[in-house]
Amino acid sequence: MLSQRSLEVFREVMLYGSLVGAAQHLRISQPAVSRHISDLELQTGLTLFRRTGNRATPTKEAFGLLAEVDRAFIGLREIEAQVPRIASGEMDSITLAAMPVVATTMLPEVVAELSSEFPAANIELQSAHSSHIIPRVHGGSFALGIVSLRQPTVGVRVMWRESFPYYCLLPHDDPLVEKDIIRPADLAGRAIIGYAETAMSGVMLDRALSGVSPPPIVRMRVHLSKTTWALVANGCGIAIVESFAAHVHRSRGGIVRKFDTDTKFDLTLIVWDGAIQDRYVDHFITALNEIGERYKNDDFLL
Repeated sequence: MLSQRSLEVFREVMLYGSLVGAAQHLRISQPAVSRHISDLELQTGLTLFRRTGNRATPTKEAFGLLAEVDRAFIGLREIEAQVPRIASGEMDSITLAAMPVVATTMLPEVVAELSSEFPAANIELQSAHSSHIIPRVHGGSFALGIVSLRQPTVGVRVMWRESFPYYCLLPHDDPLVEKDIIRPADLAGRAIIGYAETAMSGVMLDRALSGVSPPPIVRMRVHLSKTTWALVANGCGIAIVESFAAHVHRSRGGIVRKFDTDTKFDLTLIVWDGAIQDRYVDHFITALNEIGERYKNDDFLL
């Protein structure tokens, strides 16, 4: 098992840029820092630093490990943040998490409704990828999570699910602007902005465009749909996005057209499977239904 102390020392070396800086911050000797790094390299089989004299230069593997270590330390800080609430017996604290594009569009509107119903509640909003939200709902760090759920997941319970349409974002000078509805065949051979394999929209749109010949050309891929409107605005190609990103792009003066496909973007509200349903959950679902309707129709295109 990896030593948490060695990971902490490694993180400080990366943050301070030197063994000396890490040693001073941690108040341990430089040889002790070197020993922790050597132990970590032995345990992981990774070469974390290239040593030249007294200098230690991080490798590509070190930056990869740092990303994972940071994720773990963020989780620990979240636990630490909950301790005072647990100790004080504070019950009206609600931690909500959603995918980034939902967290910046629909979720604030839903929370405003919830806050008016429960004015004494302390509400904390989090934004993260679905793969990060699901285990934290399961673990109890998040009370509610709005995610794109690919398959049933052990440990969480689905409380609400809705499907939302996809739309096409077009550069202002694109000839497809003349059309009111964009069909998959219209994108044959065209340069489009795609999604990373880990993104739900990437899976869904690959399915929607699978029969197009010649297939669209994907030269750029994004992890977050909210990145797409800036790329489209800068002439990088056409993008297909779910309703939430389409609303933002339209509000910024961008060109949005309906995309004619049966493929939908599924959104799911989850709670911990062992949770007793709190009184605010029903209110939250009611607000999701009311506000979600606006993101399911095309009125924003008028």
